[in-house]
Amino acid sequence: MSPASPLQERMRQALRARVAGLELPSPRALDARLERLGYRGQAEARRSACVLAWRHLRRLQRLHLDGADPAALPDRDAFLLVGPTGCGKTHLVELLFREILEVPAVVVDVTQFSETGYVGADVSTILTRLVAAAGGDEGWAACGVVCLDEFDKLAGQSSSARFAGAETTKDVSGWGVQRSLLALLSGAYAEYAPDYGLSGRTPPRLLPLGGLTFVACGAFSGLAAAEARRRELGFGAAPASPAAGLPGGELEPAALERYGFMPELVGRFTRVVRLGPLERPELRRILDGVVRRHAGELRLDGLSLDLDEPALEALAEQAWRSGLGARGLRAAVARHVEALVYEGIRPGAGEGGPA
Repeated sequence: MSPASPLQERMRQALRARVAGLELPSPRALDARLERLGYRGQAEARRSACVLAWRHLRRLQRLHLDGADPAALPDRDAFLLVGPTGCGKTHLVELLFREILEVPAVVVDVTQFSETGYVGADVSTILTRLVAAAGGDEGWAACGVVCLDEFDKLAGQSSSARFAGAETTKDVSGWGVQRSLLALLSGAYAEYAPDYGLSGRTPPRLLPLGGLTFVACGAFSGLAAAEARRRELGFGAAPASPAAGLPGGELEPAALERYGFMPELVGRFTRVVRLGPLERPELRRILDGVVRRHAGELRLDGLSLDLDEPALEALAEQAWRSGLGARGLRAAVARHVEALVYEGIRPGAGEGGPA
């Protein structure tokens, strides 16, 4: 191995200093911070994610401060969060890694990707976005976190599971994208294009993957129904486990394979965490934060968002019945804000507030 150039050595020392400056809160302390930032419910998922975040930082310390050989360390962690829309999967990842730990973190919608050579974004652009999130610093980007959102939509052609509310099976290109993602989750290095969207302008570069953490999120809406149908088949079918289909219940790798995922890719996830739909008390607590943020913005325009307790309870009930979780809360509050702004901002009002 050739000795590092002076520039490379300065970059290495700068990265060491950056990693050394990272705070290392305990998993319990991380959980408490999530609570202070307004994250509610999903106790098991919070505990698991906080341990994942702590392990991510310890791995960075071992790699960049202790000089550990990546090959001598355990395989990188990769989590799969399974739960209905609006239950807080991607929000949990964003709060933990982007807001609390302040490491480079990107959330990417995997439905935009296609197999190399086909129309659609290439999986390697995930790393391009991560480098951009790190301000162009490749070393710092290699300490980051990637959240693969809508992961369930990558189920392969053999899957019979269907999207919730639609009579269509999964994308036939899922197998190719799965193979590409497997290389990111299991490889030591991967190529990426430094200039996103300008493919071919500059040669690809290599990014080390030993310090990255991947978290995949998906609703897997057809999984419970498919599992229920499978359990009902045959006279000798075993009774369903009390944990089946419930948050915290173990999800067997075979279930994900039947859903349409490669066994090799399933095997890369060290933990599958199930999140349940948010209940009314949790939605009511989340609603306080949503209303508080909207009210603070409206005050800048001289408007007052006043919702009494019965109104707040009704909004929480409405969001719970819609099945949209926290997203349903935001939509409900937005309607109140829309009416308030329309009636409160008079013709001729300037930037300082209503006329």
